[in-house]
Amino acid sequence: MKSFLFLVGWLVCLTSTKNNVVQASSSATTDPRSTDYIDCNDPCNGGDVNYHLVASVQTMTMMFGPSGGGGTNYTYRGRTFAEATSHEDPSRRRPPASYMGPTLRVQPGQSMWIKLENDLLGASDDVGPQPVTAENYWKMLQKPGEKIKYQYYKPPVASPDLMTVDHENIPGNWDVTNLHLHGLDVEVHMFDPVGTHDPTAPHVAVHPGECYCYRFQIPDHHPDGLLWYHPHLHGSSAVQLWSGMMGLVYVQGNLEHELQDKYNIRNSQEFVLWDPAFQAVQNKNDDDHDIEVDEFLLGQTTLSKIHPFLVNGQITPTFETRAGEILHLRALCGTIENENTFIVYKQGQHEQSWDEASIPFWIVASDGVTYERPLKRNVIVMAGGQREEILLLFDEPGTYVISQQGIQGMQFFDMYGHPHDQLLATITVHENPNKEGLPTVPIEQMTFTPGYDPEETIDATQIAKTETIVFSMGANRDQAPFPQYYINGKALIQYYINGKAFDGDRLDFHAEPGQAVEYILINANHNVHPFHIHVNRFQVKEMGSELSTEKYPVLKELMNFHPDAWRDTVVVPPNGRTRVWVQYKEYTGKTLFHCHFLAHEDTGMMATLFIGPPDVVFDWKEHIPLLTGMAIGVVAVSLILATVTWFRSESEESMKVYYSSVAAMNNLKSKTLD
Repeated sequence: MKSFLFLVGWLVCLTSTKNNVVQASSSATTDPRSTDYIDCNDPCNGGDVNYHLVASVQTMTMMFGPSGGGGTNYTYRGRTFAEATSHEDPSRRRPPASYMGPTLRVQPGQSMWIKLENDLLGASDDVGPQPVTAENYWKMLQKPGEKIKYQYYKPPVASPDLMTVDHENIPGNWDVTNLHLHGLDVEVHMFDPVGTHDPTAPHVAVHPGECYCYRFQIPDHHPDGLLWYHPHLHGSSAVQLWSGMMGLVYVQGNLEHELQDKYNIRNSQEFVLWDPAFQAVQNKNDDDHDIEVDEFLLGQTTLSKIHPFLVNGQITPTFETRAGEILHLRALCGTIENENTFIVYKQGQHEQSWDEASIPFWIVASDGVTYERPLKRNVIVMAGGQREEILLLFDEPGTYVISQQGIQGMQFFDMYGHPHDQLLATITVHENPNKEGLPTVPIEQMTFTPGYDPEETIDATQIAKTETIVFSMGANRDQAPFPQYYINGKALIQYYINGKAFDGDRLDFHAEPGQAVEYILINANHNVHPFHIHVNRFQVKEMGSELSTEKYPVLKELMNFHPDAWRDTVVVPPNGRTRVWVQYKEYTGKTLFHCHFLAHEDTGMMATLFIGPPDVVFDWKEHIPLLTGMAIGVVAVSLILATVTWFRSESEESMKVYYSSVAAMNNLKSKTLD
């Protein structure tokens, strides 16, 4: 009976456990916090540096014309991390570049705490967009629009009710947010709490009126350079980035000092590239703005009517420098759905071949990691999430341009017209008769403290395992979302033979801290997928494509990589492959990798990665048949034991009566004989 009561108590414990799981703490778990949500009245300021980011709706000017006039200026209203201003006072509207949140600065070895506050209550009613439904997909599939080269599968169904819907990968929750520090080597922070080892941990999802306290420790050896932050809640990332919810992060250190003090490079400017998807609005309750973020399906398919490339919030802004002076551009490609080229021409020559007319420049750092020596380039291709520290030098005064061109056709199934060619910026080079601001040595002779020591380069003998990750796109017209975006790898094969869309409750890949892993990234379609892995950088070892570099000359430039460079984002070429080596850091827990075209990520092209040993978690709901059988078995065994015990008890009582009778008779017999 004791065993029966123990088993019954165990089953009751299972069914009453919070979140339906029984969890045994892993030895890898070092943080006792069960959550990092805080009351918004409570402080989050225990770091060496502390920041308070507020997600809110703001109104600002967007300059959609070249500097100096000649274009259309819009007033935009949308979600942002920028500090609040009064949109009722036009004099206090934000200047064009200030859609971005405050810049975060930190040094290696410091702790950084960030309080994230969500003040987006009612934002969807205020600035849209509308929720995405199966009916929206169904309607678009009735008239698919521009003919493209991928093959449709399965006929469309007669009504939205007949569609198969993958609800987890339907975009939505535009007003719920969180924070990703893109490129920082810090604790995993996509799931609650930061650094969690619970494989069932939910996404951090900060709702309107809620606050979250992120606590990070920057390693002493962290590379210095340019990084950035943005929301990363599955389903709402693209809309929030199209809205402008992003900001820069600088890990300060050697590069800034060496540029200024060693080489007299002091003209440093930010170059933030962004591809918002806007729609014109009319007949709103107020008349203080005329554009808002567009509907998700229009942004995803690049059908938005207002879909420019902006640099620092403007179309074709002007940068200034002097002849002989080095212009240092700290470039972030903050695009959501596009690649971009960076090509420099003398004004009027941008329609010529870049092999003949482009002006060279130098790269001193990529994705926040400094090179020991500058890399000379004439063309680079940047995808969403990538950063480049660029040095430009002009010997002659005049006007120069930075051009985005040549991506059409290569990026998405031979579609032309987008991403459209555009002059991203102009550079005015002034005369410099007094030779002011000249560098101390030619760029080719400059050396810098590398972000990673040479001995940290991964060697082939260190590779512990090789895994294949396949990026594929489905075109089943009876399913929503459409198209379907999958990541499929060896870690999934035992469960799913075909591609599988994102499921946050499923662990797809596993690695150990300190382990070196080779990933072969395969792109099964004629479109582009930038691969980003969280909180760990990698080295690119190989890139290739079945497509012709003669037909798509920019493809050759895309695959021009430095074999020892450390990156956190790399493009998997169309109909191609990329081989990367990653050595996992000491940070452990549940994290992600995904396509950094965020509309792809929002609709399924993401996978979970667990670093280190997960907590032991028993989810009783997944084992209801087993537990039911065990309970029935326990009850049956208990009934049998109870029956046997009863019969034994009855037998013992009968024997006691029998022996008592015999004893009495023997006693009587003895008395008679006496």
